[in-house]
Amino acid sequence: MKDYKNMSETQNWQPCARPSIGDTLRWNEPLWAAPNKPRGKRDQIGEQQITATLKSNSEFLEFEVLEVTKLSGDDAALQVKQGDAIRRKKKTLDLGACHKAIA
Repeated sequence: MKDYKNMSETQNWQPCARPSIGDTLRWNEPLWAAPNKPRGKRDQIGEQQITATLKSNSEFLEFEVLEVTKLSGDDAALQVKQGDAIRRKKKTLDLGACHKAIA
């Protein structure tokens, strides 16, 4: 497996409107607190940056996580880790300013 930590520091990134299978993508996501209300939205306590490879492009986009970095929220625990398989809606990537790695 490649050293993606070093790759992401030297990699060029461009905004990505249409990801395709095999692309390495990077986007930001909120970190949410544990539920503490009977109803309603959980509190946002931080932000994480995810770098992942797109494995499937259907109703949900399926990824293999390459790297996760906490951007804010000292008390917040990361919600995914390297090697996880995750699914996201396309809208989630749009909200997180999705970027594609270019060679």
